[in-house]
Amino acid sequence: MQNLNNKTALITGGSKGIGYGIAEAFLAEGMKVAITSRSTAAAQTAAQRLDPDQSGRVLPLAAAVRNYAS
Repeated sequence: MQNLNNKTALITGGSKGIGYGIAEAFLAEGMKVAITSRSTAAAQTAAQRLDPDQSGRVLPLAAAVRNYAS
């Protein structure tokens, strides 16, 4: 297995479901993650759950992948 410590991943749809689970798994491997959601509030809530110590390993972003401008 490759060492993922201190690598960064961008996870679309990271505020719930499969995306959230992927974010959890990557964090457990020592990675940093940026998670997106169409809702700023949902992204921030998920980031707080994923990183309750606010270590800065999770960056919540509001973005809709179908919308080029976002």
